[in-house]
Amino acid sequence: MKAVKKTAAVAAVCIAVTAAMPYPSYADDPHTELIPETGDTLVTIPFSDGGTLISPYIYGVNDIYDLSGSSPTVIKQKGTAFSTYNWETNYSNSGAAGSNSNDFSLVEQYSPANWSIPALAVYSLDAKAKRYDIPMRLVTLPMMGYVARDSMGIVSDDELSRNTRWCRISFDKEGAYLTQPDISDDTVYIDEYVSYLVNRYGTAGDGGINGYFLDSEPDKWAERFSVIRPEKLSPMELIDISEALSSAVKSIDGQALVFGPSLGSLQACINLDDPDAWNELSAEGYDYSWFMDCYLDQMRQRSEQRGERLLDVLDVHYYTEAMTPLGVSILTGTDEYSNAYRMQAVNTLWDPDYTENSVTVLMNKQYTPVIPTLKASVSINYPDTRLSFSEYDFGGGGHISGAAAEADALGIFAREGVYLACLSPVSENCDFQKAAVSLYTNYDGKGAGFGDILLDSDNGSDSMSSVYASADSAYVGKLKTVLINKNTVNKKKFTLDIHAEGHIYNVTRAFCIDSSTAQIVPVEEDAFEISEDGLISFEAEPYGVYMLELDWDEDIETNENTEENVWVTQTEEEVSEDIPEHTETVMSESETTATVTETEHEFVQTADTSPSESETEYMTDTQTAESVTEMHTAEIPRQEDTSVSEEEIPAAVQTQITGSEESETETVIEPESEKAAVAAPIKVIVSILAAAVGLGVVYILIIDRK
Repeated sequence: MKAVKKTAAVAAVCIAVTAAMPYPSYADDPHTELIPETGDTLVTIPFSDGGTLISPYIYGVNDIYDLSGSSPTVIKQKGTAFSTYNWETNYSNSGAAGSNSNDFSLVEQYSPANWSIPALAVYSLDAKAKRYDIPMRLVTLPMMGYVARDSMGIVSDDELSRNTRWCRISFDKEGAYLTQPDISDDTVYIDEYVSYLVNRYGTAGDGGINGYFLDSEPDKWAERFSVIRPEKLSPMELIDISEALSSAVKSIDGQALVFGPSLGSLQACINLDDPDAWNELSAEGYDYSWFMDCYLDQMRQRSEQRGERLLDVLDVHYYTEAMTPLGVSILTGTDEYSNAYRMQAVNTLWDPDYTENSVTVLMNKQYTPVIPTLKASVSINYPDTRLSFSEYDFGGGGHISGAAAEADALGIFAREGVYLACLSPVSENCDFQKAAVSLYTNYDGKGAGFGDILLDSDNGSDSMSSVYASADSAYVGKLKTVLINKNTVNKKKFTLDIHAEGHIYNVTRAFCIDSSTAQIVPVEEDAFEISEDGLISFEAEPYGVYMLELDWDEDIETNENTEENVWVTQTEEEVSEDIPEHTETVMSESETTATVTETEHEFVQTADTSPSESETEYMTDTQTAESVTEMHTAEIPRQEDTSVSEEEIPAAVQTQITGSEESETETVIEPESEKAAVAAPIKVIVSILAAAVGLGVVYILIIDRK
């Protein structure tokens, strides 16, 4: 009996100690701050100092999910299978993630009757661009060395399969480019692929494909495609094939943008995720601090040798690797910790004083913050190269924290002068992230978006909020402001002090993202207070993401027909350094029947079984620096009819599913303090219980010995 009592006593002690431990969150306590929260925030906007131009291409998406309800400005091809895409036959292989199967996965949304149409995967991209009125379309070119030869399923890891299930690729076809490729030979020509797209859509300057990616995440080829390419890619091999493919693209369409190297992680940017190969390169006398320096410097040298720019945009993929204090990835986590720390993880992009909890950053802090480090590398090694994050994600697509992180990231891209960015959610439910993009591009459902000129704004270094202010170059006096409350428990009072040279501002319209539906909804006018001296105040909900539209206390003057931009105080030369050249090209309403090309190759017209296409308006990137300001005083072209006719695309496109997914709502545990993780009343109760159990143990083990 005594043994039983002792066992029970020890068990009770264990339970009591466990219960008394100060866990950082408590499931039934909705008032626990996981990160110390801040109170009222004063926002100062001294817009009289002028502003800087915002690239319209930071609001992009990858072509991987339903776009209904969103208004992106860029769409790009994404998917492992594009590394093995046979454009002639539409065969592809997704690698290990797809069981190494050769199939039609990239065009399976079409009926089999259309699978023989060359480059059908680009039809899908173009169809979505037309349907959702997206001005920029970007194509991914295969560069790994092999593409799928058939659609006969799983490819074995043996010599016979390597010789019979794959086609080699080439960047330099001798002889004429065909408008209908020869599928009987054993080689797939990527330069002929670009030629085919130019022949069908025109050059980038004439409304064609705006740019090309030199494949995707080459640092992961060996991992994904071990059945055909088990060896890792060396740094110089990547640079060699990048040079060759870029030169082929430029010889056909010199106005098209070339993006590279599209590496898959920060670690790959450091050493191509292969320390041995990187150390070998150093041993050979190459003195670079990290791989991005090497890539940029080598591409610059080879550009100078060839007399043409081989890299227009330095592109990287950024999927946050940040972990919560409990070791959960915030990219996929849905717990309250992930929700809270997700909104802080964006700081790794820009804040030198922030260190996220991830192995890569903790081991390589010198390469953060990411954007300034990349920009410094560009400035030193290949000046005037633009910066792109063509795939990025901070998670939280099904929670309001995902909207807050996404809205913050877009503001950072605008502030840091990023040229292009494309959201690439890892979760199927990305409604909140889509809402954040729309908050910048179409918050009222009628095309109203964030301004095109970024203004200075100061939130007093408040770590639990973000503020981004902009002006509209087309209107004098109109401001757009995005405000984010990163508190997860407490409301935050924002007070806006706008230095408007004697003008008093009013909130004309305001919108926020609904935390339960992911919809952008209006904010009532009476939510705002305006003091006698013009200060504007309102209370933001926890996780709140707001768009405020503000006007002067007088009729708004249009600035559309004036040559001087009252907001931008930079010279044209300074502007061209902040944001690369843009242009807008309006296509003819008639069908394209001729090809514009800069190659010496002759086009040979063959039977074309593809459907006819009507032209549409697109914005391209071929303007000189002198016309940058002019572009920014005009709206991004919008089509009057965003539907896709039967004449424009294959019939299968008409049956694509465009309905939005059901938005998922989550129950959020709202925090109060990182140190006071367990509510005080609970601590008292647990302490009393622990003391009582302790006395019981003393009684059982010492006093009760009968």
